[in-house]
Amino acid sequence: MSGFYLVFSLSWAIGLLLLSVHFFRTSKKIPSAETPIQLIGFGFLGLFIGTLLLILRVNPILISTFNFSVEILHLYYLSIISYTVGFICLVGGIFKLFKYIREHHFLAEKITDLQEKLSHQNELLAEQSRDLEIRTIDYLEQREAAIEADRSKTDFLRNASHEVRTPINAIIGLSELIAEGNVKDEDELKEFAGMVIDSGRKLLTIFETLLEIARIKSDEYVANPQPANIREVIDECVALCLPKAHAKNIRFQHLPEKNEDISAIFDKKATYQILVRLIGNALTYSPAFTTVTITIDQSDHYFTQIRISDEGPGIEPSRIKDAFEVFGRAESWQTRGDDSTGLGLALSVKMANIQNAKLQIESDGKSGTTCILSLPSLKQDRLKAV
Repeated sequence: MSGFYLVFSLSWAIGLLLLSVHFFRTSKKIPSAETPIQLIGFGFLGLFIGTLLLILRVNPILISTFNFSVEILHLYYLSIISYTVGFICLVGGIFKLFKYIREHHFLAEKITDLQEKLSHQNELLAEQSRDLEIRTIDYLEQREAAIEADRSKTDFLRNASHEVRTPINAIIGLSELIAEGNVKDEDELKEFAGMVIDSGRKLLTIFETLLEIARIKSDEYVANPQPANIREVIDECVALCLPKAHAKNIRFQHLPEKNEDISAIFDKKATYQILVRLIGNALTYSPAFTTVTITIDQSDHYFTQIRISDEGPGIEPSRIKDAFEVFGRAESWQTRGDDSTGLGLALSVKMANIQNAKLQIESDGKSGTTCILSLPSLKQDRLKAV
């Protein structure tokens, strides 16, 4: 046997041995695939042994060197058996390893599929949870709204009975005095009759305002906002309120002072009703010899504001919200005006809403009140068109 062949054979045998050791070590690291990897290791070990026996058989020098028995040279068949067993183990291990890899791949795909299904189920559960949360919030909001509506109805009936009872009691009481003849003279009779008429008118105003609010709530009143001159409507309202202003020596101040053509988009009837009530309230709560200022502000691109300011006692900021409630007032019962019904602002804010306008009140509770009616401006209409 040549030296080259001997070196090659030994290198081959060492390589087989290293492969065998490598697969045995690897089998310990992968317990789930330990059997097929060990079979491959045994296969390489069998091939190593068979190769080693062949080297010993063809190299008597090695036998004599390591004091092996000469009979081993006749064990050619042993090397063949070792090769055969090693090959069978190697093929069997590779087959089992391939089967393991295929099963592992199938299992990985199944796990991935289950993870996708689980993720989809989690998404469905999360969506259902969000839907349930939204429904719960809606239910709580509806419940709160129902409770608030019931409370509002109770407050409305209580306040309505008080408001209606006051003029009715006046009418009945004064009528009884007149009917029983408990009148000193004709002047007192006229005074009582006038008070009966005033109470009747106040009662009629209450019923008419309530009917107007009911019409708006039932959508019977349909607003028709159109571009129109604001100053014309303000002048009509001021003219209607002039007798009341003269009786208290209250003057009106207009800003800007010139009769300019200032227009906005509004429903004339609804806006007229709002301004009459706002100006009337300003006159009611203003002391004598003061000024009611009506300002038209066009600084906002979207709304033209009509600001009505008085010099009365003002409203506490924490009670401004109450002024917009039906029969609600921001001031105490003892200090309210005699002709106030507590319905004017409630109706005004509803009339503002149906024409896309806004009604606000500003006051620090010390130096007067400013009511702000914001009407959609012509600029807003042009911006929408763009």
